[in-house]
Amino acid sequence: MRLLVSFKLCPDLELLKKEDIIVTEEMGIDTHFLPNIINCYDESALELVLRLRDKIKEGVVELSAFTVGGKQTELTLKGLRALGFLHTVRADAEQEEIQFFPELVAETLACYVKEHPQDCILLGREAPAGNHGVMAQLVSEKLNCPSVGPVIDLMEMDEKSVTILVSEGGSIKKQTIKLPCVLCVGNAVISKLRIATLRERMKVSKTESDNISLVYPDSRQMAKPEKITPIKAKRRCYQTWKTGKEAVQDVLRNGLQKVLEQI
Repeated sequence: MRLLVSFKLCPDLELLKKEDIIVTEEMGIDTHFLPNIINCYDESALELVLRLRDKIKEGVVELSAFTVGGKQTELTLKGLRALGFLHTVRADAEQEEIQFFPELVAETLACYVKEHPQDCILLGREAPAGNHGVMAQLVSEKLNCPSVGPVIDLMEMDEKSVTILVSEGGSIKKQTIKLPCVLCVGNAVISKLRIATLRERMKVSKTESDNISLVYPDSRQMAKPEKITPIKAKRRCYQTWKTGKEAVQDVLRNGLQKVLEQI
């Protein structure tokens, strides 16, 4: 049984202080100096497949990890190999190339899976900065297999199906899905990825990931804007330093009138 997890590295925004916030010309926040961490939903997916492997006999489950990024992802991929992922794959690209192009990542992942068939593909529900939340659907459409989510736990798996827990409308349901399939992981019961020991890291110290190239949909280069120019518009707003009911009364009495005068 072969399982593949697609993950994304994101800047650790919790380390960003208020005085460090710098707005770029593209109206974004400069995060190049922040360390990268695995997206929280993807981290849950990675730990879930490891726990499923622990439940099943050794040698039966073959784990793979897939990501799109630059050389900075290699340290994370090596850590996953130490945890037991037999195959780690990196599509070489910078975050600026894929940030708002989920179809590009989905096409690259789908092409890899077609060449290296998988029984189950897991993806996190969404990831910054785009937070599109469409990767699972795009991949399942390209591979012509069912997509289910949000998954919160993996219960059992055999050669024909996988049993999962799905959160729907505030309730938890147990479902059995035929393979192959795509699973979209949401707020899982396990949210933290285990840490590899020093001995495990030493075993994979000389191993490397498989590097592949991006695959553009329909074999065409996707149109990308050269530069995003913000529109400089006059803000019509009113600021109050009062709180509670006094703030509401101040805005209604004084703020509304001042805003109307600016129109």
